[in-house]
Amino acid sequence: MLTLEGYPKEDRVLVAKILASKGFLLTLTAKDLDLPEDIFKLNTIKAMRGEDAIEELQKESGAVKHLTLKEVAELDPFYKRAEMLKGQAEALLGDENAEKGDNFSKKLKKKIGKVFGKEKKNQNYEISAEYSHPDGKSETITLDLEAKLASFLSFYQKTNIDLPSDFEDTIRELWDRNQTEIQEAVEQNGFDDMLIIPADIPLADLAEKMKMEKGYYFYQVKEDFSNVKSQNVDKPRIVLFHHTDSLPEITQKTGLDIHLDITSADAQKLYKTNPNNYLNTLEDAIVLERKYFEDTGKHLSDYTKKSAQWLPGSKAGARLVYAYWRPTDAGLCVFALDDERHYGYLGLRPSRSFF
Repeated sequence: MLTLEGYPKEDRVLVAKILASKGFLLTLTAKDLDLPEDIFKLNTIKAMRGEDAIEELQKESGAVKHLTLKEVAELDPFYKRAEMLKGQAEALLGDENAEKGDNFSKKLKKKIGKVFGKEKKNQNYEISAEYSHPDGKSETITLDLEAKLASFLSFYQKTNIDLPSDFEDTIRELWDRNQTEIQEAVEQNGFDDMLIIPADIPLADLAEKMKMEKGYYFYQVKEDFSNVKSQNVDKPRIVLFHHTDSLPEITQKTGLDIHLDITSADAQKLYKTNPNNYLNTLEDAIVLERKYFEDTGKHLSDYTKKSAQWLPGSKAGARLVYAYWRPTDAGLCVFALDDERHYGYLGLRPSRSFF
């Protein structure tokens, strides 16, 4: 309009002065617009049109970016399209679907929250539960995922374990998905600690990086762990356990049957009945032993305290693996036995795994 002679000159002058007073037209001259030279002589307009300001604007406006038609179509400077899509997605899911629906709905709801910068308001990474001991005494147990996650991130950094870039988000999603069951496990069984373990770490590499004192002692297990096969170690996991260094003490505190002095065949039968209710892999046992030592200066699976554990999710060939710390040798024993062997210090360690 400013340069179109079809419009009255008086109108073009008025529009130019209004625009200039609002900070526009700073890189143009009256001559460029074919208008009288005095249209920009108003004090406020002159102040905005200083030589330095004009030079800077000309420099910035010279950095031209050419957008494709697709990029122009996707522009959403006022976030109207984002708000519309968010509303449509939430309407499809509904609050009831998001909270009580299948895992797909829950994941989609969470991703929608991340895309639009709003997480679920009721998200909680800490649980507190009342646990009633067999003697009738009550205890409040609190598990704080964020505090534990920070502790394990530091632990894995110290032991040179490479974690995937999305490890923290994966664990938070795992917690969100299983939070109700985690709360129930604490209330029913008195679990008062947890492991946070990444997926797909080669056992030999994990064992080497978690090694303590004199290392490992083997029986029917190859020193490179090449004959050991474990279940579910391809998944990240949260494992609840009891923070006590004696299996008989677990019985006293929780009333749970720890199945002490049972054969490997019996251990496998119990595992098949409740596969997630016992510490079940050599990988988990190695992480548990090293992390517990980092936190307490003690070894959890000391066999002198009847605290050795079958690991029914790990096998060396046809033999079932078990592990314990042997103080006299300052090392972790990793053994495997056939179906009928058993020892009085060897049982199943109650735990609860979430994948």
